[in-house]
Amino acid sequence: MPGFKKKLRLLAAFTALFMLALAAGCRGFFVNPTLQSVAVTPSTGSVTPGANIQMTATGTFDDGSTSNVTSKSTWQSSDTTVATIGTKTGLVQAATSIASPPGITTITATDGAFSNTATVTVCPTVTSITVTPSTTSPAAGAQITFAAKAVFSGSGTSQDVTNQVTWTISDTAVIPSISSGIATVSSTATGLSTTVSASLCGGTSPAVTITVQ
Repeated sequence: MPGFKKKLRLLAAFTALFMLALAAGCRGFFVNPTLQSVAVTPSTGSVTPGANIQMTATGTFDDGSTSNVTSKSTWQSSDTTVATIGTKTGLVQAATSIASPPGITTITATDGAFSNTATVTVCPTVTSITVTPSTTSPAAGAQITFAAKAVFSGSGTSQDVTNQVTWTISDTAVIPSISSGIATVSSTATGLSTTVSASLCGGTSPAVTITVQ
């Protein structure tokens, strides 16, 4: 009988050691997963003065899982005259007025050694946008310069927004793209036409027609 009990104790001890070894092989005694990266959403956001927008930080861990780490992250705004952000909430509060709209700030979320950013634009409603090209009758292969000006609500002053607008081209076979207001006409576009317009903060300019000579 004593021998039987001894065998039972040995079996129990072996079983316990086996389970510990199994646990050690499965995530090292159940160690918490390690953070590998942080993502911020939305990656870009646009709000009117005085409005707010909620940012979210999502962590990705070494076991492939993800988790909301918004409250665990430290949040910062690169330009607090444009918008502030709750240090632990991720809630962006836009300034009530922007000296030279649109205002742009970079939002950063940091969790431990990892961080990521998003861009927030604070922009009053645009009441009008105008687009002026250096020529409406360019030669094939020529360069055109476009200038965009906007008037924002609450201000009667027109300001240059060439570098802020989104350009829309009806036929990219004529003008492939516009960068900082500069475009190059396709060398094979003789006799073709396209329209160009600009949009910003909910406003869109009348389309300008470009005809290649």
